[in-house]
Amino acid sequence: MTNQAQTTLAHLTDIHFPQNPRFSMSEISLKRFFGFLNWHLSRKSMHLSKTLDEISKDVLAQKFDHMIVSGDLVNLSLRKEYEAGLYWMKQFGETSDISFVPGNHDYYGKNPMLSPNRLEGSQSAGSVGVASNDGGTLLPYMTSDKQGKALGGAEGPDLPFVRVVNDVALIGINSGIPTPLFKAYGAINKASLDLLAKILSSAQQEGLYRCVVLHHPPLSGITSLSRGLKNDHELTALLEQLGAELVLYGHNHKQHHVRLNTSTGLCHIIGTPSASIGDDSRYELARYNLFSIQKSTSGWVTKMQGRGLKENNGQVVDLGIIELI
Repeated sequence: MTNQAQTTLAHLTDIHFPQNPRFSMSEISLKRFFGFLNWHLSRKSMHLSKTLDEISKDVLAQKFDHMIVSGDLVNLSLRKEYEAGLYWMKQFGETSDISFVPGNHDYYGKNPMLSPNRLEGSQSAGSVGVASNDGGTLLPYMTSDKQGKALGGAEGPDLPFVRVVNDVALIGINSGIPTPLFKAYGAINKASLDLLAKILSSAQQEGLYRCVVLHHPPLSGITSLSRGLKNDHELTALLEQLGAELVLYGHNHKQHHVRLNTSTGLCHIIGTPSASIGDDSRYELARYNLFSIQKSTSGWVTKMQGRGLKENNGQVVDLGIIELI
């Protein structure tokens, strides 16, 4: 663990846990059928167990205060996938040391735990709270801590949760929703946006560094409309008005950095590639990022260190450190 003067966050995303999907009869749906075909025709050749294992070993060798997984833990939202994903997450520490926000693949197709009255743009705990046979759900990774609750944080996935790690307020938002065939867009419900506004203001008043985490890109133009955040303009306006220091997302399987001018200064918006792609020519190879955050007399200093693959089926290497300015 790092000292109190510096906080280090490890960000992994788009795990797409690499295992052959195993269905129960109740889990069969048209979208899952096409997702199953996509896995066998494409995804299983790039999301590799070997690569995820190497990335995982490298993460465990680092010193960090908190780990973030920003969605697409699984491929088809199957119970067996969640069991494997939960087992994978537990190797990195206690639920209080790891935060999770869902992605579109975590809401893939029908789910027996999904509320039948669910509206598009709102999230149901059931779909990402699948109980495994050996106990446990993903919900403990989306729970506000005591300090987070004082800032207005709620319980995920329906509403934003907040965890305070040293001087960093980690704010998790759910952008994952069920979508039609061949669509992968997301949305944030109005209640979450309203609560996010209160949280950002409270954290600013307490002098905390604000790190917002979601799965989909928070700005328009980063990806296509069929894959983007449907109400990204609302989130962008909120960030410009109230400010944040850092926004982390996944979904695109690409490393991407955008600077957003806000009322409280620059907000760095960082997209991170998948943590399991070991062989592919369309997307970037597996990577994760370490963010070291420290308060100085002139403000916050954030440094990003990338670690991942430089070549297909390669080893995990240091990809360099940059200061976010």
